[in-house]
Amino acid sequence: MKLSIRGLYFDGRKDKTVAISLDLKRRTSSVEEHIVLIEEPRSFYLGYVSSVSSSAENIFRSIIDFFETSSKSLENIVAVGCDGTVTNTGHNSGIIVRLEQHIKAPIHWFICQLHANELPLRHLIQHLDGNTRGPNMSGVIGKALQSCENLPRAKFKTINVVLPEISREILSTDKFYLYDICKFVSTGVCDDRFLNRHPGKLVHSRWLTTANPILRLYVSTQDPSNYLKILVEFVAKVYVPMWFAVKTKPFCIYGAKHLFDTIKRSRYLPLGLKNVLDPVIQRNGYFGHPENMLLTMLTDERKTIRELAVRRIIKIRNQTDLHTEVRAFILPKFNFDAEDYCDLLQTWQEFPVTKPPLLKQVSEDDLQEIVKDYSNSLVITEIMQFPCNTQAVKRAVKLVTESSL
Repeated sequence: MKLSIRGLYFDGRKDKTVAISLDLKRRTSSVEEHIVLIEEPRSFYLGYVSSVSSSAENIFRSIIDFFETSSKSLENIVAVGCDGTVTNTGHNSGIIVRLEQHIKAPIHWFICQLHANELPLRHLIQHLDGNTRGPNMSGVIGKALQSCENLPRAKFKTINVVLPEISREILSTDKFYLYDICKFVSTGVCDDRFLNRHPGKLVHSRWLTTANPILRLYVSTQDPSNYLKILVEFVAKVYVPMWFAVKTKPFCIYGAKHLFDTIKRSRYLPLGLKNVLDPVIQRNGYFGHPENMLLTMLTDERKTIRELAVRRIIKIRNQTDLHTEVRAFILPKFNFDAEDYCDLLQTWQEFPVTKPPLLKQVSEDDLQEIVKDYSNSLVITEIMQFPCNTQAVKRAVKLVTESSL
């Protein structure tokens, strides 16, 4: 009998793969699409699949073929985690939709919030400084980033950056640098040896390595351009605080709050730039979907919000006309003027709210117990273990890439 998994998180990349002939005399190489599969909770490595192409259909079929010969089953899956590319999240034929159709049941869409956090920064850079060209950026700022690590310190205007307390032992070199340079930008104080540290190689698939040189360029620029100041302020006020927020609170129950905080932090921008970034936030605000928001509300420290969540869940259960096998996962239009994450959804009455898959087996009595004391609930303990990011998958992808060479 196969064991059912609750959550499937996946990611992949094209790897150059080396093969040795049967007679051990020839080595050949080819590029393969490797999709790494992780079971959540527990971040258990399941394996990887090779897809003949990067299309949603081929990747989906490769995943299904994997589980047909695996000791694990997708039969009772309730959550999927991946990045927000259209291959994964397409409303009609994305991989998640295909998985839902395969098991004939809805699944939580836990789309990586670290990936979502990168997208507004990427669009802001492209809007102010132009698109990337090959491995490099095309604009004045982008070109200056290529060699900023050797520039001397300049007198610059500090920008307040609010950073959480975090153990440096869990930070990689690039993230360690980001933490330190943010403190430098915020206080104007740093060890002279810091300027000799490298901000990291610019890689467009990892926008954290773009944030580092942006801040490094700023602290070495006597008279920064308006565009550079806009980028630095956004990195300091939005990108960096949200990156560390997702890193320190990495579970799905914080997802709606992370989305709300991103919106609130970006309200300082002028209308023209909000018009550029708000659609990006809207398109990628997957944790603002009612199924995910209700998980956050159910674990809110305010009892009144937990009561509201339970009332809504019970109401959904009583509306049998909403109990379709597979609902269409459509994001509501968010209220960007909301003062609380609960109010991001402009009207719960007009939007078709469906029950959260993680709660489908939870009794009404258990829901009422959560209202009384959520901190000791076994239901909440299980829900809290599902990540709102795909960092465990990223680590496994790196290992698979290294083993392919």
